[in-house]
Order: sequence, then structure tokens, then C-alpha cells
Amino acid sequence: MEPRSNRIISFAAVVCASAAIACTAATGDSAKETGKTAKNPTSAAPASLAPTSPVAIIGDKTITLQDLDTQAAGALVRVRQEEYEARKQILDTMVNDEVLAKEAAVKKVSKDDLLKTEVTDKLGDPPQADVDSFYEQNKSRFGAQTKEQLVPQIVAMLKGQKAADAQRDYLKTLRKKFSVKTMLDPPRIEIAADDDASKGPAKAPVTIVEFSDYQCPYCSRAETTVQEVLKKYGEKVRLVYRDYPLPFHQNANIAAQASECAKEQGKFWEMHNAMFANQAKLAQADLIETAGGIAGIDKDKFKSCLDTGKYKDEVQKDADAGQKYGVTGTPTFFINGIPIVGARDVNSFAEIIDEELERKQ
Repeated sequence: MEPRSNRIISFAAVVCASAAIACTAATGDSAKETGKTAKNPTSAAPASLAPTSPVAIIGDKTITLQDLDTQAAGALVRVRQEEYEARKQILDTMVNDEVLAKEAAVKKVSKDDLLKTEVTDKLGDPPQADVDSFYEQNKSRFGAQTKEQLVPQIVAMLKGQKAADAQRDYLKTLRKKFSVKTMLDPPRIEIAADDDASKGPAKAPVTIVEFSDYQCPYCSRAETTVQEVLKKYGEKVRLVYRDYPLPFHQNANIAAQASECAKEQGKFWEMHNAMFANQAKLAQADLIETAGGIAGIDKDKFKSCLDTGKYKDEVQKDADAGQKYGVTGTPTFFINGIPIVGARDVNSFAEIIDEELERKQ
């Protein structure tokens, strides 16, 4: 029998693996600790420079801040997003603590008792169907561990997730009750839709630009969420799909070209859906066969398009644009220019989309 400690570690590994949400390109390890303690954690940022300010002079050659920022655009996008997320996380904590304190004062209880009454005590155990579903989806990772051994841990994990969702929903009601308004606006990137395939009205108040890879398993997983988002918001949302084939995915680039060849014949989304539905069939010969099975596609014309690499440059243009916007993994979405990375759930999209729709009112 496997020791209990090993069983728990294995289960934790599965949970962590299930939390992975994106295919990522190698970017180097820039986050290692230096071992030094900051002398002044509240020190001011350096004085800002005008775009035309020189940052280096080499003989008769001057490099301006604008030149530098153009080259460093991708890295700067990530830095600004990390800065915003750090601030937002702390701000959310401060706001939530304040609305909890106000409601607790109204009801003359402690904040802990308030959460217990309004959230924890209202939770039941997850339905057996959810436990069974989680086990079936992950049983290949559990090795020799039986379902009976794992059920208590699965129940605890699912209940924890349900508690987190319930607490988040309760805090939203308190924010509304106490008229919370936050002015910390997320950094936005002006994302070009190019002439890529899209769904939804061009003048929709919310545009989602997706950079994705047909061979990335997380991108395939995200497709279900994307369809749910489009169904939920209807004409309020426009989706634009742009290619970002990762170099270590052998068939991702040719698959992206295949989508463009299908688009040429008005069958982009049909080919798009077929490739994500069967990521094991992305070699060139497989793609030609897949296209041949889609009604309305001229197979010979499609094959010629793919064989000649007609859209190779178009795919590369998308990839280059993604790098400029700071994309390092797939799928990456920009909701009205606000980045969201990975195969997230519908709530992750809804939180941003709802805020964007409120801003448009």
C-alpha cells in the first residue's frame, strides 16, 4: 500500500496540473530572488522622460526613449500588467475588508461570524456527479490510488472551490449595497483586429481578440468557454481570432495556414472547429483530408493553397503582432485591450466584460 503522505502529494500534483491554463513559450527566468532586501520599499519611481529624450548616444547615433520602448514593447506590457494586478489584488482585499466590516457592524456580529452565517453554513457537499466527473477526468494521473481513497480529498477540494465562489458572490452583493466604485483602471493595449476572422458585430461594445495555437491543449479547452461567453453576451461581444503558433508545436504553424486557406473559401470557422476537435490530426496530409470533408471547400484549391504556403506570411504577421503586445503563451485574450491569459472559466471573462459594459453606459 502506498503511504498516505505520498497519496496526498500525488493528489496535490493533480490539482496543480489541473490549474495549469496556458501553453507558454520559453522566456527565461527573470523572477529569481536576488537575496537583497530593499532599503526603501516606498521609494519613488524615476522621473518620467519625454518620448524624444535620449537614453543612449553612440557617436553620432542617438537612441531615444521612444526607440527603446518600441523594442521593449512586449516586456513593458507584461511589467505594467503585473504592476496593475499587484495593486488590484491589494485593493480588492482592502475593499472587501471594509464592506465586511460595515455589514458586520450593521448586524452586530464579527466579520468571521458574518462569513460563517452567510457563506460557510449555506454550503453543502458537492453532488456525487461532480466528484465522479473530477475523478474520471483525472484518474489516469492517480496511478494505483483508488477512487475510495481519493473521494475525501476530492470532496474537500470541490467544496473549497464552491466556498470561494460563494464568498466572491457574497462580496459582490456587499459592494453593490455599499455603492463601491473603484477607479483603478487596468492597463489597456490597443490591439489591431487586422483582417482576421471574427464573430459578432463590428460595433459591439466589447471586442475580444484571441491569440491562439491549434496544437495547444489549453487553447482547445478554452474553446468551450469562448462559446459560452459568446452565447451569454450575444450581440454585445465580438470575437477576433489571431494566430500565435508556438515554435515547439510541430504542426501549429501549418494548421494556422490551413485556417487561412479555409477562410479564403468562406469556411474559416468550420475548419477552426474541426482542428480543435481533433488535435491529433494536424499534419499537412491530415489537414487536407479534414478540409475535404467540410461541405463547400474545394479540396484541390485548398491543397494548392497549403502546399504553396500562400498564407505563411499572414500567420507570421499575427505572431509578430502578438509578441509586440506581450503575448508569451496561448491562449491569450485581450478584452477591450485588457489581457487575460490561459484557459479561464466563464466567470473570469464575465468579470471583465461586465465592468466594460458598465463603463459604456
